Amino acid sequence: MKARKSSGPKTLPLGTPEVTGDVWEFVFSVCFAWFLHTIWDQLVDLQKENVRLSERLSELEQSSTKKLAVSTHVGLSGSLPVAGTAKVMYDVEITNIGNAFNFQTGKFIAPVSGVYMFHVTACLGDGGQWMILNIMGNDNVIGRVFTGDNSYHACGSKAISVHLKTSDSVWVQRAAGSAVFLNQDHGWNSFTAVLLDKD
Repeated sequence: MKARKSSGPKTLPLGTPEVTGDVWEFVFSVCFAWFLHTIWDQLVDLQKENVRLSERLSELEQSSTKKLAVSTHVGLSGSLPVAGTAKVMYDVEITNIGNAFNFQTGKFIAPVSGVYMFHVTACLGDGGQWMILNIMGNDNVIGRVFTGDNSYHACGSKAISVHLKTSDSVWVQRAAGSAVFLNQDHGWNSFTAVLLDKD
């Protein structure tokens, strides 16, 4: 009768690594370090994005609070013939901040929506004549200037305050009268526009 061999502790085949607690601890530490590194990169990116957005917000706040200047003051270089319903074509630029007045069309074009103040002065050189000028806003009469005198040269003026939308236009044209010339020798024919309050 053969004696049975005692079974001792089993051994792994040659070349097979044994997974021990130290190996699992190493794997865990590597994965955790990679996780922390990824989170850190994301936090850095978020911080950079936050700085960029803060700078952009500051720029927008500064641009919104910046005062927009629109100021026009124009006149005539000499006496101007105006008959019928002719437009008054001002040809002297005294102030045109914002370039809202177009000398080619004789119109003031609102660059932004808001409340504007307009002032128009009209002068005649000979007594016994009169003239009415209309202040036009988009083909509607929004103001009127009367000038005339029985014996002397005369000037008349009108100031109005109106709300305009962007690209609305304002100009001056003759409406009626016995005079057919605006006289620059005895007065100052002018058109003035100022933005009072932007929407």
